[in-house]
This record gives sequence, structure tokens and C-alpha cells, in this order.
Amino acid sequence: MKFVQTAVAALALAAFGATAGFAAAGADAKAPASPDLPALFSTLKKIDTVTEGAASPERVLYVFFDANCWYCHLTWKALQPYERAGLQVRWVPVAYQKDNSAGRATAVMLARDRAAALRENELGYRAQTYDGGIAPAANVPPALAAQFDANTRLMQRFGASGTPALVWKDTAGKLRVKTGMPRLSQLPAITGLPAQKNDDPELSKFR
Repeated sequence: MKFVQTAVAALALAAFGATAGFAAAGADAKAPASPDLPALFSTLKKIDTVTEGAASPERVLYVFFDANCWYCHLTWKALQPYERAGLQVRWVPVAYQKDNSAGRATAVMLARDRAAALRENELGYRAQTYDGGIAPAANVPPALAAQFDANTRLMQRFGASGTPALVWKDTAGKLRVKTGMPRLSQLPAITGLPAQKNDDPELSKFR
């Protein structure tokens, strides 16, 4: 697949922990300065995603993710209690971090139960090598490859420079975007739900 080279370079640095901004919470979430926000969000709502959480949600959160992304993995862990409390997360696949990222994204998207496949990927995540836990598909259909590329371009149009990229509407209906793993203290504002307990030791630096 072909990607914009400068974006890939920056994203790859984040994937392997070379850019501290992707590990930290970063700046407060903000509405991207774009005149096309309604059109961007309309496109986002039509994208084929992996849907987790509440069937009749109080709040919907979109997350752009790479199946090999370490901080996506941590974000997935951090959001699990909120999903049980009423949040719906729509995971938008991109594939840029490794040669097998597209294969892993394909394995998730073509699974009979996508949410179960994503869970397999995250529960089996190998932090030592930055590898998702699901076996990558041997072949990536051209239509899916094109969709992963389109998703990456959309993520960039939202002003996000890498994964995870979170997109949601706040309680006032304003569109918000946050790049990187949020701090756990930020999740109530992002999800619109009360703070949920999460004692996972991998999340300790984000408390």
C-alpha cells in the first residue's frame, strides 16, 4: 500500500515509543480547525468499523487504530470499563506501522465476529515486539487495502498525526479530536460517563 511518506515516518516513530507525545496524554482535546467538519464526521459515521460496547449507547466514540499499535492497545484496555458502563466504541482500522498491519486489520475485519477478533488481538498483544495477537491474513483484498488507506487519509484530515486518534462529540455537540493515549482522568469527559475503576498495571503511567 502507498502512504504519504512524511506521515508514515512520524507515525512509525510513535509506534515504537520514540515520540513521547504519543505516550503522554498531550494537549487537551480540541475541535479541529476545518471548514469541512460536518462532511468529515458524516464520512466517519459511514465507515465500516469494529463496533464494541453498548448496543444502545449513551455516547459513541470513534478510535482510529493500527492492530500493531502499542498505545491503541492501551487505549483499548482503558476503554473496556466504559464500554460495560454504556459506551459504544467504533474502531476504525488503519494499517501503517508494520508490513503485517494490513494483514492483521484484514483478519479482524473479515472475522465472523469482529469484536471477538479485536479482543483476541488485544489480549494476545506482545509489547516486546509491538505485535498484535491475531494472526495476520495471508492476503489483503484490494478493496480492504484501499479502505485502510482512505481511513488513514481521513484520520489526517481530522488533524490527527497518528494512532490512536479519538473522535467524538461532547455534551454540547461539538466535535472533539485527541491524538494519543488519554490519561485515565480524561476518560469521563471523553466518554460522557462517570469515572470507571481500572486497576490494570499497564495503565499505571496514565493515571
